[in-house]
Amino acid sequence: MQTRTKARLLAGAAVVGLSALAAPAGAQTGSDDIIVVTGTRVEGKSPTETLSPIDVLPGDSLADQGSFDLTDTLTNIAPSINTQRFPIADGTSFIRPVNLRNLAPDQTLVLVNGARRHRSALVNLQVEPFGTVNQGAQAVDFGLIPSIAIKRLEVLRDGASAQYGSDAIAGVINIILRDNAEGLDLTAQYGQYYEGDGERFRLAGNLGLPLGENGFFNFSAEYVSSDITSRGSARPDAAAVAAVVGAENVPFDGLGQRWGDPDIEGFRLFFNSGIDLGDNKEIYAHGSYADQETVSGFFYRAPFGIPGVAPRATLCVCDASGNPLPTPQSIVDDIIAQGLDPNDFLTADAGSPSGFVSLNPIHTLFPGGYNPTFGADIQDYAGVFGVRGEKDWGLQWDISGRFAENQIQYVLINSINPGLGINSPLEFRPGDLAQRELGVNADFVYPWVVDGLASPVNIAFGAEYRREVYEIKPGDPDSFAFGPTGILFGVGSDGFQGDSPDAAGIFRRPSYAGYVDVETDLTEWLTFGAAGRIENFPDFDETTFDWKVSARVQPMPWFALRGTVNTGFRAPTPGQINTLDVTTTSDAMGNLVPLGTFPVNSVVAQVLGAQPLTPEESFNITAGVVFTLTDNISVTVDYYNIDVDDRIALVTQTITPGSPEDMALIAAGFPGLGQASFFQNGFDTTVEGVDVTAVATFDVGVGTVTFDARHSYNEQTVDRVLAGSIDAERVFDLENQLPNHRSVLTLSYDSGDRLSGFVRANRYGEWQDFTFGEIGEFGSEWLIDLEVKFRLTEQFAFAAGAENVFDNFPDDETNSVLTFLGATRPVSSPFGFNGGFWYVRAEASF
Repeated sequence: MQTRTKARLLAGAAVVGLSALAAPAGAQTGSDDIIVVTGTRVEGKSPTETLSPIDVLPGDSLADQGSFDLTDTLTNIAPSINTQRFPIADGTSFIRPVNLRNLAPDQTLVLVNGARRHRSALVNLQVEPFGTVNQGAQAVDFGLIPSIAIKRLEVLRDGASAQYGSDAIAGVINIILRDNAEGLDLTAQYGQYYEGDGERFRLAGNLGLPLGENGFFNFSAEYVSSDITSRGSARPDAAAVAAVVGAENVPFDGLGQRWGDPDIEGFRLFFNSGIDLGDNKEIYAHGSYADQETVSGFFYRAPFGIPGVAPRATLCVCDASGNPLPTPQSIVDDIIAQGLDPNDFLTADAGSPSGFVSLNPIHTLFPGGYNPTFGADIQDYAGVFGVRGEKDWGLQWDISGRFAENQIQYVLINSINPGLGINSPLEFRPGDLAQRELGVNADFVYPWVVDGLASPVNIAFGAEYRREVYEIKPGDPDSFAFGPTGILFGVGSDGFQGDSPDAAGIFRRPSYAGYVDVETDLTEWLTFGAAGRIENFPDFDETTFDWKVSARVQPMPWFALRGTVNTGFRAPTPGQINTLDVTTTSDAMGNLVPLGTFPVNSVVAQVLGAQPLTPEESFNITAGVVFTLTDNISVTVDYYNIDVDDRIALVTQTITPGSPEDMALIAAGFPGLGQASFFQNGFDTTVEGVDVTAVATFDVGVGTVTFDARHSYNEQTVDRVLAGSIDAERVFDLENQLPNHRSVLTLSYDSGDRLSGFVRANRYGEWQDFTFGEIGEFGSEWLIDLEVKFRLTEQFAFAAGAENVFDNFPDDETNSVLTFLGATRPVSSPFGFNGGFWYVRAEASF
């Protein structure tokens, strides 16, 4: 990456020059001091007063960690949130999914300052063993949001489609941006894994400026870089090749392929601003920009000619012993008829009836085989602009608009289009994806005073217009070309086929919605709320209506009961409806198999049995208790049960050569596919569990000690499966691949002057996965994080810490196919498989 060297020098200079930086981290604030804005439109509610359970995560707890990726920092402190690290999983290697309550990533609505955050252009198409829990989802990319821009993060653990619309089945994550009008905070951080790889650099700053006498402009910037990690072993075939040609000629020094984190470099910018216009009016805006480059890899392609090693199938049409088969004379004649030389595409063999065998001559460029290097350049921007105010008679109003775009440009190097023979390039641009969104909102709140009630009836109502646009841009011609020997070797760039002009297109979807949300205190001890929302999607002629009823009873000052009943929905995205992708997966024998995913309305999908998609629908119940034992001690316990019907599945079918499905694929320009997929409403699930939180803060004379304990129990059951949709392995993974039990225990200390720090224990319960016909069982693990921060002055401080201090790993991988492919640890691990990580951080505040 071109800016890597310069950026590292800057990072090193910052660490040495600041040598001890950082603003003193404030102690955690009691929950009664925090006013939440998520899940309620009543002003002044604290987390323990709301009708639904809400976690409030301070920005400091997100920033003071070894990881720079919000995807990881969220899961480190909130046990109801999970993520996984998937190497060799196409775009999912770079844009990692986040699960709330073990539901799909796009079943959680993400807001920024209360405005809907746009989706990534990536539709997660990975098949086993790479994260079947997230298969098919198109969600928000948390990795593009810098933690230094966040004031706090509110997690609504309750269905909220009646309040916010599509996607809020599992809950809502609302990112509240910093809004200080003065001050400069700078951070420089460096760290690496105990194994000596995976170096990370982070440079970040936040600047607050006044806008006139009554306004502010807050700006955050962050540069990050992260090197690759490698935790696998050498594949047997790669080791055999290395013994003949030398390890230096085999990818990754003889390993063949790499299991680990990708290479990442990115810039992220956020701003937040507002100006008080007087007369109870305010204009506001916030926005973001990100530019990130990521690089990972694919499966190893073995060369031809090594005894006992089967070559990559697209490089040689061979018999069971690996010997090349004669090329049909018709193919040789066709090459000659095009005025081409067969020697540029096949290998001459006087013993063959046609004079040639089906061995692509370009194999000589890779004497030790090759590993396609897959990367993505991600560009992302968003903006929200609005004006709000209050009438003299109490009506509050807010008119806003938003726009956003996420674009992914794929790149593939060290690969070939085997159908082009010796004329194939070694680098491709397989195509671009783009997700664009536009929205307009009009929101109103009126506190209606009714005699006899303990508080005004808070009536919120409004309307929303949204438009989503999904675009597929074609790749360069060589990435999708059907070469003279394409019928033998396959179509397009090996590993990730490019999108042809026939696959490209712009797909739009508008939606219109209106809602009403009412909340009031009927008495001093009884609060009641109700909401309803109607939403229409003209593109597939669907109208949804969702409702929510909530209540909270507080018979004693220190004790309260709360509960909700609600319905929810998630509309299929234009990306899910229209995506077309051809990539490579592995079968149960370890062979590489071309896999195509096709739009629901395509000829291929119709032949395979696809039906039009409809929204997923949910029914959600929560019930909980709140104990406010003292001003500094609170405990909450909440039960939830979420039924989701008609969940969208990625249906995959094996293609038999010569079958009607195979003929349809050939006619559509996709010969040689071993598997084909499409989206379908395929199954129903029930997710139920219990969340427990306990927070206690004590003044110990020489500082403040805070104990924060959180536990999440979650169990998912697949209730119904539509015939032909998902198989037994997918069902098993949905029910078992994420741990049922997660705990996070944090003990933090702040002297108020010089010293602060924390110790955090993360427990991941047992989990299982079902891959390639084998069930793997993996035990629970405790991971310990530690950080100590010393303040040299009021402006400067230095921190040192480690994540996974005791260098714990998940149990060994036991699957025979995955171990053959070089995986030594389970790729389904909820905490990765990289081991311990140490870091140092310098901070300054002015």
